[in-house]
Amino acid sequence: MFRPLLTALTVAIFASHSYAESLDDLRAELAKQKAQIAAQQSQLEALATAVENQKATASNSATTVGFYGEVHYNSFKEPDPAIGKNNVHAHRAVILLSHAFNDNLRFYSEIEFEGAADETEIETELEQLFIDWRVHPKLALNIGQFLLPVGLLNESHEPNVFYGVERNPVEEKIIPATWWEKGVMVRAVPAEGLAVDVAVHNGLRGDINTLGGADGLREFRQEFGGSRAEDLAYTLRVKYQVINGLELAASFQQQENITQSHDLVVGGKASAQLMTAHVDYHWQNLGLRVLGAQWDIDNAVAKATGADKLAGFYVEPSWKVTDKIGVFARYNQWNTAANQVGKSDDEQLNVGVNYWIDPRVVLKADIQNTNQKNNAGDGFNLGVGLSF
Repeated sequence: MFRPLLTALTVAIFASHSYAESLDDLRAELAKQKAQIAAQQSQLEALATAVENQKATASNSATTVGFYGEVHYNSFKEPDPAIGKNNVHAHRAVILLSHAFNDNLRFYSEIEFEGAADETEIETELEQLFIDWRVHPKLALNIGQFLLPVGLLNESHEPNVFYGVERNPVEEKIIPATWWEKGVMVRAVPAEGLAVDVAVHNGLRGDINTLGGADGLREFRQEFGGSRAEDLAYTLRVKYQVINGLELAASFQQQENITQSHDLVVGGKASAQLMTAHVDYHWQNLGLRVLGAQWDIDNAVAKATGADKLAGFYVEPSWKVTDKIGVFARYNQWNTAANQVGKSDDEQLNVGVNYWIDPRVVLKADIQNTNQKNNAGDGFNLGVGLSF
């Protein structure tokens, strides 16, 4: 009678023990799966963070910052009325900021802090602010404020890319570089090695009675934010670069009225035409730069004073002795009132050396000789410049 009951009790005990073991196994399996889910969740979060960081890095790499600057020391045989006999100054510091929105649209800007040797204050200038919109692989539009396509130095003037401490006087006083305006420029490459630039922009503005001075048309540049645009200007440049190491270029500019206002001049409107041409040739370690520029101004007042023509040229042979050392000589000749009776041409000879510590960092030295009276302008120059 008790045997069936004992058997049933034994079975119940073993069944209960087996159920407990199964429950423990289930709990352990659930805990294991929970840990795996947590690990996978952590991996997903880490992956999402990495993707976001990659996006941020890609966005940041589309924005670039650059800089170039130079410090000069000038020593003259005779004291200069404006800067004395010996002078050292931080000539300029320029910050460049650009951003690529996509492969075909980019923004460029340059802010320049400039201190001339004869000034005690730093002048801040907005040199460039434009978009470069590539509407076709061989056609782009520059819209905003940009450097005009004239001469050799106007678009490329970082201190490590040219010889001599100071920029050449022909491009400074005749063209006048550095020169920027506001408008629209079409840049086309119709054939391999051939580039054509056409720009419509605001023009120069100044008092025609001041022409013929030592600085030429430099003071006619409208450098500030707001520029008078009563009469527009038009610039054309054709550049040829088919032969290896050789660049040939010519520019023409038409200014409708360099006064921008009839009340500034007795002789009425003053239209003007600028023509420039240059050769830039490099063969092995030898280089040669030749540039000529000329302004013709149609105005009665300018003609009466002989200031209706400004012209100049320079010739600059160079020799890269090593990868780091280069020597040069540059002969400059110019006249800011070429038709004025009795006004002779200004002449200046510079001979010197560049030492590139790095392709982007350069030390410069040159001696300078002019045809000015009493040896005024004769002396030597030292400088350091860099860009990145």
